[in-house]
Amino acid sequence: MMKNWILAALLAAALGGCATPPARFYGLDAASGPAAPSRLGQRVLLGPVTLPAALDRPQLVLDNDEGELSLQEFARWSAPLDRLLAQNLALGVSRHSGLASVYAYPQPGMDGGELRYVLDVRRLSLQPGRQVALEAVWQLQNVADGKVLAGGSFSRAQPVTAADAPTLLAALRTLLDGLSLDMAAPLREQPVR
Repeated sequence: MMKNWILAALLAAALGGCATPPARFYGLDAASGPAAPSRLGQRVLLGPVTLPAALDRPQLVLDNDEGELSLQEFARWSAPLDRLLAQNLALGVSRHSGLASVYAYPQPGMDGGELRYVLDVRRLSLQPGRQVALEAVWQLQNVADGKVLAGGSFSRAQPVTAADAPTLLAALRTLLDGLSLDMAAPLREQPVR
């Protein structure tokens, strides 16, 4: 009986020492700040957002800037990254343009809207203790005929001194806010409905 108790205690101690840390989940809420006066206008869907294949995964991916990427097994996105980016940018574009009817793609129960942004993220690099870099190309299209109404490219980096996920994601939010400001410019010229 005593041997069983000792064995159970040793097993419990061994398993306790092997416990894995809990996973942490991260989102990309849009940066807060002053918003343009809100107005109704054409319905705009933001998306789809395309990503480099190496980033299309549930874990945060860190970049050592020498071609080596590392998955952070216990630091995960709270939803698919393309969806988080679309939601963040839709909120930012809405805030910067003052157009209340900007939605993240896909939007269940909604048709394609009148306008659509497509976004190709070409680089999203989280470099702990160094920088966060974002490169993207976007177009604003008329849904009815596919005509490109506006477009642009964005390439910026935000220096960071810390290596933790919250610091890296705060820098990414700053970059996304800059991108959404650029993307909102053509919507500020859209007629009010």
